[in-house]
Amino acid sequence: MTDTTRTTQVAIIGGGIMGVAAQFQLAENGWTDTILFEKAELTSGSTWHAAGQIAHAVGSRLAGWINKTSIETYKRVEKETGQSIGWHEVGGFRIATTDDEVDWMKSIMGVGRLLDLPMELVGPEEVAAGNPFYKVDDVKAAVRTFKDGHIDPSSVTMALAAATRASGAKIERHNQVTGASRKGDMWLLKTEKGDVLAEHVVIAAGSYANQVGEWFGLKIPSVSCLHHYLVTDTVPEFLDRPELPVMRDNSFGGYIRQEQKSGLIGIYEGHVCPTVWEMPKGAPWAAENELFEADYDSIGDFLMVALEKMPVLAELGIKRVVRGAITHTPDGGMLVGPSGAPNVWLSCGSSIGLAWGGGAGKVLADWMVHGEAEINTRGFDPRRYGNFATDHFIVERTKDEFMRRHDTPCPGKQFESLRPLNRHPLYNRLAAKGAVFGEIAGWERPRYFGEVGEVEPLGWGHQAWHKNATAEAKATREAAGVIDLCAFAQFEITGKDAGALLNRLSANKLPAKHGRMTLNHLLTEKGRFETEITIWRIDEDRYFTGSPIARAAPDFAWIKSHICDGEDVQMVNLSHDWGMLALSGPASRTILKELTDADLTKAAFPWLSGQEIKVAGISCYALRVSFVGELGWELHAPLEHICALYDALFAAGEKHGLVDLGSYAFNGMRMEKAYRASGELTTDVGPLDVGLDRFVVTEGRDFLGQAALMSRDPSWELFYCELHADGIDIHGGEPVLLNGKPVGLTTSGGYGYTVGKSLGWLFVRKGTPQAGLSVQILDQQYPVSVHANSIFDPQNARPRSDD
Repeated sequence: MTDTTRTTQVAIIGGGIMGVAAQFQLAENGWTDTILFEKAELTSGSTWHAAGQIAHAVGSRLAGWINKTSIETYKRVEKETGQSIGWHEVGGFRIATTDDEVDWMKSIMGVGRLLDLPMELVGPEEVAAGNPFYKVDDVKAAVRTFKDGHIDPSSVTMALAAATRASGAKIERHNQVTGASRKGDMWLLKTEKGDVLAEHVVIAAGSYANQVGEWFGLKIPSVSCLHHYLVTDTVPEFLDRPELPVMRDNSFGGYIRQEQKSGLIGIYEGHVCPTVWEMPKGAPWAAENELFEADYDSIGDFLMVALEKMPVLAELGIKRVVRGAITHTPDGGMLVGPSGAPNVWLSCGSSIGLAWGGGAGKVLADWMVHGEAEINTRGFDPRRYGNFATDHFIVERTKDEFMRRHDTPCPGKQFESLRPLNRHPLYNRLAAKGAVFGEIAGWERPRYFGEVGEVEPLGWGHQAWHKNATAEAKATREAAGVIDLCAFAQFEITGKDAGALLNRLSANKLPAKHGRMTLNHLLTEKGRFETEITIWRIDEDRYFTGSPIARAAPDFAWIKSHICDGEDVQMVNLSHDWGMLALSGPASRTILKELTDADLTKAAFPWLSGQEIKVAGISCYALRVSFVGELGWELHAPLEHICALYDALFAAGEKHGLVDLGSYAFNGMRMEKAYRASGELTTDVGPLDVGLDRFVVTEGRDFLGQAALMSRDPSWELFYCELHADGIDIHGGEPVLLNGKPVGLTTSGGYGYTVGKSLGWLFVRKGTPQAGLSVQILDQQYPVSVHANSIFDPQNARPRSDD
């Protein structure tokens, strides 16, 4: 560092659409003391060669909101600056040729209804009318959109840059950042034109993000995959007619649109994913405006189908092939938000940069400036990956994501690559009993129990496994069930200041007595949900916490980051070394009594308490709690003892009717009890928005987010409902309607197998009447009845049972 070291509030590394859009949105929020560093020219990484489509017909509210926000941002910038963005608002068709795809189209219509995106569900006749050159013989349905289209990558980026410069922010081209280090509370960046001290850093480096992340101690799960699109010679039939809509069709894994008076065909191969610059190295610094040789052997079969779909292009020559690197992530979602390193933010891993850039920039700017975004950010929070995300996993799973990009996303569909990635000791036992697994945070968990080797059928309606889940749930309610929850976040927090730490982070009080436990919500400074954990007070200065396994890494880091200098607090993450079996049902006490000398009576071991006991000679943390609303215990123990514990439970429990319980039945029983889960506890709301007032204790306390929480009048509320439909359930993200107009959305749902009702949670605007509501599922409206209390055991007598 020299005497001429410059300082800035925010340094942005990368001058593609993601970096420039982020800088623009920061300026919109008043942060103009920013410098964007680009080693070459703006857009010279991947942005310049993008095809530029932006779609309204997408599968989730989050994706739809991002794309809508991007279009609105770009059009506003064009109007304000007078600089063209190259926007072609031609609309589009998303084609369905199978029954599952038709259901997906119907599901997409719900996204359009939620976000007020103009679209229609149409048949082959309307497709042919909209694009007379497209073959519709096998078309069953399509979603037609009207206000989306495609954009010129360089034009829109330059327009954003012009608006940003006008605000006083700085853009430095041909100034490469070459390294970074921590200096006090700032980051010292080494650049080709001198040192810069920055309070915040945004990594928007695209294919270079891997090596940039290493400067900050980060592993950024982003892989550069090669994508083709081809531009044909001029199409005579395109002359003297309006531009065609964008066509998206899974049958060839891509899209077709008009490029001036030529055709443009983009393909995502479904059988292979060519990658370059694999992590951890990333793209070479010398790479600039890089393109790669076309591989017709790879795309040939898909290209032939595309040409059959649009025969007017079949006899033409190909005048240009673009095969460039585009970043993808293992789950397909971009990386936007805090990285985990202090004041280092990500805006990268974007496979649809033009569609996502404007919306991602807004989310990032809102998060940085205001501490929150207006929409749930969990889906692209960079901290969502845990320790399972090794370099090998990141590359191979990202290849899988690329190849499945044009698969139909039926409910329950998951990636298959590298599975089972992590198998705990029970895996083989459960597989031998017919467990059909789902993956969660790199671990396998039974969804239901069927035949050995059974493949789960998928679809929007009830599937064949419905009867299996029904049997598991009923047996648990009548006798007992045990579910493998070895994939579970478990922390032990000790030290004389451990209680003070947890108390100032939690909206609820800590357990007052040794051995007791409470449900606690940890909030952001803005009073929104950071996470939900159970806290068991083992002893005076010793606590044990439990939460979903997907939150293991971010929760541990977040709690640890709030330990003050000089505090006596130690944290141990047991999540990968310990497992948990949840035993529930009216026979659970009888079963457990045969395996322990501990007094399990209600007086000695009350509900919402825990003890260190031995079960079948194995030392366990036994917590008397049940997420299915039954008498039950969670049994936490080191993984090396889980098999012996499981075998002992079944040896004692078989004669009492003990069964294996899968996650589908578990979720249905959760819904019968009206318990909230992650779908309800999102980053854009807090406890008072979702009816969890009883878990907020303010008197005599000052917890993180308290002032913001108590000063905000909730504008939303949560309804528990029964869906009146046969053979279909709420999945989450569907529109809630009143007199045909959207008033909210569903957050989660499932079938209540032991009450014979389809149940769900509705997030609606405050003041919405409870009568007359419906939910739109697969483009049909189904009425709902709102219930004030849980359908099953509203008095909550069964968990407290002393029988």
